Amino acid sequence: MASHKRGGGFNHYGRDQHTKKHQPQHRNGPPVIRNPPSPELSSKDMQTGLVALLDRFVADETTSGADKELLHHANELRRLICARNNTTSSHAKRELEEKRPDKVVKVAIPDYVERSVRASKDLPPLPSISEPHLHEAVFTHRSAIFDPSIPGSTLGEDLSLDYERLELLGDAYIELIASRALYNRFPHVDVPELCMWRERLVENSTLGKFSNAYGFPDRLKHRAVWDKNSKQYQKVVADIVEAYVAAIVLSDPEHGFERAEAWLTELWAPQLLGFREKIIENPQARNELNKLVLGRDVKLITKEERPMTYDENSVQCYHIGIYLTGWGYKDEWLGSGDGQNKVQAGVAAAADALKRDGPILKDAIRQKNELRAARLKEQEEKGKTEGGADQHVTRAAEEQKVKKTDQDSQLKKRKKEGEEGEEGEGTSSEKKKKHKKERKDKRH
Repeated sequence: MASHKRGGGFNHYGRDQHTKKHQPQHRNGPPVIRNPPSPELSSKDMQTGLVALLDRFVADETTSGADKELLHHANELRRLICARNNTTSSHAKRELEEKRPDKVVKVAIPDYVERSVRASKDLPPLPSISEPHLHEAVFTHRSAIFDPSIPGSTLGEDLSLDYERLELLGDAYIELIASRALYNRFPHVDVPELCMWRERLVENSTLGKFSNAYGFPDRLKHRAVWDKNSKQYQKVVADIVEAYVAAIVLSDPEHGFERAEAWLTELWAPQLLGFREKIIENPQARNELNKLVLGRDVKLITKEERPMTYDENSVQCYHIGIYLTGWGYKDEWLGSGDGQNKVQAGVAAAADALKRDGPILKDAIRQKNELRAARLKEQEEKGKTEGGADQHVTRAAEEQKVKKTDQDSQLKKRKKEGEEGEEGEGTSSEKKKKHKKERKDKRH
């Protein structure tokens, strides 16, 4: 209902006139609209805006205490949005490929890169070196800063420019970490076997595999010329790992050793799981075999039947055979065995010979038993003969002893009687002298 005017009149301007009354007017232009309506965004603009907002959100939320799950979903949403092919750039790229396709043959990944990627895909992340000068020294060979053939090339006073000093320290750290890993996990294994396992962990071939897998040789700065199949080059490749371990520890004095130990232990885990203490079924097999066949001019000889090998866990394995010489045989094979050292392999070979119990071993045992039986019989007969003679000698000795005893007793008796006679004679002469003296005194 229209509002009444003063004096009872009606408003004759209407709604439009009322609106125009309050709008600011320009002298020579259209009226100014203070709150224009928001235009609708296109799908492309909306997509671009969402990507920008997500980038801003991820940048703001990436802090030390950020919600990792939230950031993951934000990045995933951004990836899905950007993967849509309705953007201007994607249309332009399709049009470019249609009108100006790429005619250059694509370069394949080199074989050595593919091998490195395949070798390193299961390795743990490489610990970082926080000190730049240590990181640079790890991957610097002496030949990069010193070349006798170049005039003026000198090491200078700073000897820490290459990896050699770091390698010296890293070698000690690696051996200590390997010792701790074995000592704590194999409490019932003998020390010699633990030492052998430690050699497998720290040898150049093992460290060289890790170095090549991480691509360390490709990062090494040098001017040397090496034969990559030589031991010298393999040592250089392994030395880089030792220098890297030392750099980890030196760059983080508080936690560096723990980080290096965790990294190396994870690298060695497959080998540590593959180490098994050699179980010998019969540790006294060699002694038993010796008792069965050894004799005068009889020998049991152990020979290395083939060169030492390594299994999949780089554990050495010796292959020993045991041979018999004697009892009419010469270098006759009795059995074979394997072991992580020659002693274990020899015991295993003796156990194999006993288990086989071949015809040669049986014949040797038979000959030794017959010879032993013959000797026993001979000793018994000799003992009987010597027993009769000994009995006769014993009887004569007893008679001689009795006779000597009688003679001694008679001699003692005679001696005693003689002493008594002398004593009697001495007494009567004294009496005579006394009587004679008494008579002489009476006369006077």
